[in-house]
Amino acid sequence: MLESHGLFSSEWTIIKVIKERGSMSQATLANYLNIEPAAISKSLFKLEKKGIVERRAGSDKREKAVFLTEAALQQYPIWQDVVARNRKQVFNELSAEDQNQLYMLLKAIFRSAKHESPPDEE
Repeated sequence: MLESHGLFSSEWTIIKVIKERGSMSQATLANYLNIEPAAISKSLFKLEKKGIVERRAGSDKREKAVFLTEAALQQYPIWQDVVARNRKQVFNELSAEDQNQLYMLLKAIFRSAKHESPPDEE
């Protein structure tokens, strides 16, 4: 979906997290996304080469914070629109009943991942 814009889905995930949660250290980003630090480092290197992210010294001088560049912030609404259109197209292929079933399944998976007990059925 974003290939025509020179992005991979893994890169979009990183961009989206930084945009929504603000700058963060590489270690925090890896932990948040549950991705190996080496994989994050490789993706960030590629994003830096593309001019999308930059790493700057943060409050802890030993670790740099990852920021979106001004160019990335300008492109972000375009990328976001591409993703939204793609999602809409994918979900339009599902009936309302299938969409509801998918929603319920994803909710159950999310609860399970957070180790929450399901609400009482009435």
